[in-house]
Amino acid sequence: MWHGERLEGHLFVRAGDFLYIPADMPHLPYNPSDTENCVAVIARRILMNRESVVLLPEVDRIDPVAER
Repeated sequence: MWHGERLEGHLFVRAGDFLYIPADMPHLPYNPSDTENCVAVIARRILMNRESVVLLPEVDRIDPVAER
């Protein structure tokens, strides 16, 4: 997963790992395997009458590999 304001951080999550992503943390999960599927169980707290997920189109345009 890439994470951070400009997706400058990087980490691997493996089977059985738990990962906490703080609120307002831009992140981009991905599967590095071309042959193995990836399954994730995701839970989040939903605030009453307010969506807690914010899409960031400007982050979608970042290529974290090219920026290294």
